[in-house]
Amino acid sequence: MKVIELNAATLDVRYGGLRVRDRRREAWLLSSLEEHGQQDAISVIAEGVGRWVVVDGHKRIRALKRLRRDVVKAVVLEAGPAEALVAAYRAGSGQGYNAIEDGWLIYELHRNGKWSLGATAAAMGRTKSWASRRLGLVEGLPDGVLESVRCGELGAWSAMKHLLPLARANASACAGLAAKIVSAQMSSRQVALVCEHYAKSGAAVRARILEDPARFLKALEAASKGSQDPAMSEAENRAFKQLELMGNIALGLTRSLPQILGYDVDAACGGKLWPAWERAAKRLALLAETAAALKAARDKNKEAGYAQSGNAHGCVDAAKAGSRKPEDREGFGRRAQRGEGGDRERPGGGGEQAGAAAPVGALS
Repeated sequence: MKVIELNAATLDVRYGGLRVRDRRREAWLLSSLEEHGQQDAISVIAEGVGRWVVVDGHKRIRALKRLRRDVVKAVVLEAGPAEALVAAYRAGSGQGYNAIEDGWLIYELHRNGKWSLGATAAAMGRTKSWASRRLGLVEGLPDGVLESVRCGELGAWSAMKHLLPLARANASACAGLAAKIVSAQMSSRQVALVCEHYAKSGAAVRARILEDPARFLKALEAASKGSQDPAMSEAENRAFKQLELMGNIALGLTRSLPQILGYDVDAACGGKLWPAWERAAKRLALLAETAAALKAARDKNKEAGYAQSGNAHGCVDAAKAGSRKPEDREGFGRRAQRGEGGDRERPGGGGEQAGAAAPVGALS
């Protein structure tokens, strides 16, 4: 095909709304055009004298206009508008189109171009049922949601997967929720959480979500963490809860195991439960040894601190208080994992036998 140069002022970009704007992609394209100039021609069709309708290359045109370039390289397609749009789609085998962009193209061909749905699907190399589902996406979502997707403010996947079910149940609520989501610049994961809780909640919770979904997410995150001791770090609070959970599980098993592992236990069941208990017992023994070593290291550090900080008059000796050995500053966790010679000790045998203290990570 012959590449010609056209005046940017003669280009009609009426089909630009069929594609989503990608700010990062357009920023990269702008940088490339500024440095290397236009490398790929856009696709146009002639309409009247001196007028050209763009069917592919709208991102390049926007970037060239930002660079104040008046000349655009183009390839002229000898086809009608609908045929040219399909040709541009088929040229890339539909790659780079998301599901909503597929739906917009089908809507243009089927609703505006008056093609039958079967002919539209065949022209795009798809099945009729696929075309019907894609068309349902854009006809089921409110216009405000579609515009947010078109402008790149809302992900197409989030709109299709999470907002569409809400739109089918209550279009106005979906539109209002989408506007708040866009305003808060939520990630796709956050959109999923908000829509999931909205769908399964009652009227009162739904009203709170619609009022301020960002605040709802903060409350949800706080609730997931539960009550925490402000005097401890997040990791320390987590360890505390895990220890409490282990204690509760141990208490529950103490009550239930006599009935489960009695003398008349089924051989197949016992063959699975007893080995599971042996594995658990070894790991609990490792945990107990680690905790005992940590406690001993803590007590030793305390005794050393008392000896260094006291003098004949019971006052603090600043010089001695600041003269701790390097190993004292390593913390309890590292001291608990070292032997007399300072080398890290490892459990002997199969790795879970009783012996020197093992790293806490070995329990997982």
